[in-house]
Amino acid sequence: MKPIAYIGIDIQFARLSDEDRRRGLTFLYLYDLPYADLRAYAGLIITNLVEEQFLLEHKAMLEQYLKQGGVIFSLTETSLPWLVGVPNWKRSPIPLKDREIVIKDPAHPLFAGIDAYDINYRKGVRGFFSRGYFEKIPLHAEILVTDQSGAVIIYVDHESTNGTIFAGAGTDIYRVFIDEDNTARQLSVQMLACIRAEYARNQAKGAQIQ
Repeated sequence: MKPIAYIGIDIQFARLSDEDRRRGLTFLYLYDLPYADLRAYAGLIITNLVEEQFLLEHKAMLEQYLKQGGVIFSLTETSLPWLVGVPNWKRSPIPLKDREIVIKDPAHPLFAGIDAYDINYRKGVRGFFSRGYFEKIPLHAEILVTDQSGAVIIYVDHESTNGTIFAGAGTDIYRVFIDEDNTARQLSVQMLACIRAEYARNQAKGAQIQ
């Protein structure tokens, strides 16, 4: 089973636990990206604390990975065009205490079995899921999460490349709920499962990693 790379900066390296590694997650230091063979990975999770200018300088490498059927799950508050079709992040005008996260398709494997309350509130406090949203997402994208105004927070794009792009408007949702004692704890596991399922589907379509 190919690992999934968790791309970030050094401080995040220490946050990967033995459990993460048993799940098949491995750390890829952002600045080692040019020296990495991305064919080794079933997917890339790009965290929200990264240098976008560096990613922009290596945009062609990411596009090649997608061309070959790879899966990228971006959690970055994007402000530069380093990932195909992903628009700039916008700050929501709705106060965090009033903002409601809405799962558009509770049956989608990323959110199946997860109670929306558990991602809206963390230990009784609201606002950890995301502070922002995307405007003008790709027309063919599937919207997975919005707020109560309909602003898009997470979408998946199966069409713009041979691979799959999940884009989340900020917040590392792999990590932020990982220690919760409610249904939100499953989000990290289901993220990895979704990435692997997309990778397998893309490879079956014929986008062989070469």
